[in-house]
This record gives sequence, C-alpha cells and structure tokens, in this order.
Amino acid sequence: MTPRERILAAIEFNGPDRCPIHHYIFPGALWRHGERLLDLVERYPDDFGNANIKANLQRMPQEGETDEDVVEWTDVWGTVWRRLRGYTSGEVYRPAIPDWDAWKDYQFPPQPSEEHFAQFAARVQEQHPEQFVMAGGGGFFQLMQHMRGPANYFVDLAEDHPGAHELADRMVEYNLYRIKRYLQAGVDCISFGDDWGAQDHLLISPKMWRDFFKPRYAAMFEPIRDAGVHVWFHTDGWILEIIEDLIEIGVTVLNPQHDCMGTQRVGEICGGRVCIRTDIDRQWTIPFGSAEDIESAVKEAIAAFGSFNGGCILHGEVGQEVPFENIETLYSSFYRYGRYPLEWLES
Repeated sequence: MTPRERILAAIEFNGPDRCPIHHYIFPGALWRHGERLLDLVERYPDDFGNANIKANLQRMPQEGETDEDVVEWTDVWGTVWRRLRGYTSGEVYRPAIPDWDAWKDYQFPPQPSEEHFAQFAARVQEQHPEQFVMAGGGGFFQLMQHMRGPANYFVDLAEDHPGAHELADRMVEYNLYRIKRYLQAGVDCISFGDDWGAQDHLLISPKMWRDFFKPRYAAMFEPIRDAGVHVWFHTDGWILEIIEDLIEIGVTVLNPQHDCMGTQRVGEICGGRVCIRTDIDRQWTIPFGSAEDIESAVKEAIAAFGSFNGGCILHGEVGQEVPFENIETLYSSFYRYGRYPLEWLES
C-alpha cells in the first residue's frame, strides 16, 4: 500500500496492511540525540513523510544557542509569545486584544493569496496518489484564548460577553474561507487542534461547550464532510464528556490524550466509529517507562482502537527527556504490533 492508501484505509475501516504511523519529535529531543535519532527515524519512517520532524529541525538551537534560551516573538495575530528554544510552544506574554476596547479597531491578518492557493493545489496534484495531504482548518478556541489572554478569555466565557460571540463568529467566517479553498485544491483531510482538557476534567462545563463551541465547530466541519473529506481533530487532556459530540458533528480522526481518561474506556466509545491517532502516554510511559511498559501501552492502544479492520494511527510524542532506547522501543513496537492481521491479539 502507498502511505495515502494506508492512511485512508485506516480512517475508513477498509483494511490497511498495518496501522499508519505519525511521528512527532520536539526540537529538544533532536538536539539531545542528534544524527542517531535521525537515523532511527529513517529506519522507522512514518506515513506522513516525517513532515513534523522536518519542521522541528528548523527550530533547533543554532551554534552558540542552547535549548534553554528564551525566545520572544509576535505571531501574525499580534500576540507576543515567549518560549524555551528547545520547544515548539510557549506562553502568551502580551495578548493581541488585551481588552474589548482594542477589539473595536482590531484587524484580522489577510487571507493567503491566490498564488498561495494555486501553489498548494499544484502540490496536492504532485503528491497524489502517493501521499496523504492535509491542510489546516485554522485556529479557534486556543487561538481566541491566546488573542485575549487565557485568564481574560475564560472570564469572557463565564460572563457570556458579546465580544466573545463576535470574535468566535468572525473566526468561523475567516476559517471557512480557507477551508473551502483547500477543499477546492483536493485535500484528503482538514485538521483542527484545540486542547480542551485538564488532567481530569474539561476546561469548561460540557453545557457551555455544547452551547458556545459545538455549533460553530459544526459549521466549519459541515462543508468538509459534504465534500467527502476527513476532519482531523487534536485535543489534549480529559474530553470524555464531548467525544460523542465530536463524532456527531463530523470528526473522522480524533487525536485525544486517551491514557488520562483510560485507553480502554475511550476505546469503548470510539472503537469502530472514529479513527484514533494515538497518544501513547508521554507523561510517564514514554520518558520513564521500561521497554515492557512501552510495548504494553502500544498493544493496548491497538487493541482498543485498531481491531476494527482499521481505526488506528500510531503516534507517541517524544520530548527531550526521553531516552534514546525508549524512542527505539516505541517505534519498533509500532511496526511489530501494528501489522494486520493482529495475530498477537488473536492468540
């Protein structure tokens, strides 16, 4: 199978030859392990062209820099950030809309140019039929949180501030423009990412999520599903109460932090209904567990999500604290246990 065929077969429960693999390695891990890690990735390549690794190679410290240096930058929305150089995310330092007076004159960034969409469509044609092509659907909950500042934004939601509704509706409209253009380009999938959970609960009440966010997500997902294209949704933390809602409004690939909710418990809801991009426990198992712990976690995830003639994309996030041997065990386990038929599961 080509990588694209394999990924689509997994998402659509149409019998891939093995579970597709999707790597993510933080710049700090690349810095720590160097060429040895790049060689390992070549031995165990993923089905997405190792795109995440190639992107994070560009963020590694250069000569004279360390992964502990603090980097400050302003994003295209006007929010000022700070982060450690060895990581890909950071914290809001100054929000773009610190108060609602600033909203009156706030201007969204310009949409991508016609040349951008034309070049993107050409790349899609070049990559098909071999490669699976995704495009980003744009930011939403987390982006608005960053623009207002996290504390401000949660107060906005609690007070049901009219500005929060105006910002959200404007964001949906903004995102729909590019979503429709990427659909015209012929993508296989459009991805979204909002971290909705703390360790053991949602960040807001399920009712508020359903009242405020669910219909707006549905409005963005609808044209994607109408076009027969897949919706990929990443969200960290505890989201057990809204998994059914996400499936209902069109998510076909869900990337939850399933271990904190219980992998088997999430499998009881999702198995055979939505493809799961796994998140093998990165809080303890990947960095601090034994080889047996890692193998067991991989097998548990495949059994919970991948035993439905597909339904599982294997992924485990690798930070700079992860020993090399654990990374090798993780990737070799993906290949060893992810091949169909799952004879180890049947025995």
